[in-house]
Amino acid sequence: MKRKFMLVMVAVVSLSLIFTFAFQSTAEEGSTYGEHWELKDGDYRGSFIDRGDINISLQVTLEDEEIVGVSMRHQYYQGVDYYDEDISDTFKGIAEQYESALEYLVGAQGLSEINERLGYLEGQPSGPAAEFIEPEEVDGFSGATIRSSKVASAVRDAFNRGRYRE
Repeated sequence: MKRKFMLVMVAVVSLSLIFTFAFQSTAEEGSTYGEHWELKDGDYRGSFIDRGDINISLQVTLEDEEIVGVSMRHQYYQGVDYYDEDISDTFKGIAEQYESALEYLVGAQGLSEINERLGYLEGQPSGPAAEFIEPEEVDGFSGATIRSSKVASAVRDAFNRGRYRE
């Protein structure tokens, strides 16, 4: 009986130490998004998918942990292809705003700055991102509808997937 009790106690103490160490090291490391991103030189591709439709597909190019190039590969929402030549000026204006949101990331260097800029794109653009994206020839309605978090999500998807091409 004593032996079983001692084995149970050793197991409980061991598990307690393991869980304490795991939670303590997580708290000490912080909660920076993308800690596992390697940020190697090359091209990264990602998408934002909503309800089965690819809304945005993009490419980000890194050199020395700095975003040096970006391109929108695809923009589509509720049956509207934003790269269709026959779409209205309003949709063209929205497409340009999404492209500006992506271009705002050019020059971000290192994990913390990339995350900081992605943070400004969450929801509707804020801070320096809002100033950078400033709608030019788009009416107030469409200017209010840009959801730059789609861009941020697609960029995170790209880095989560890893390098597409060296």
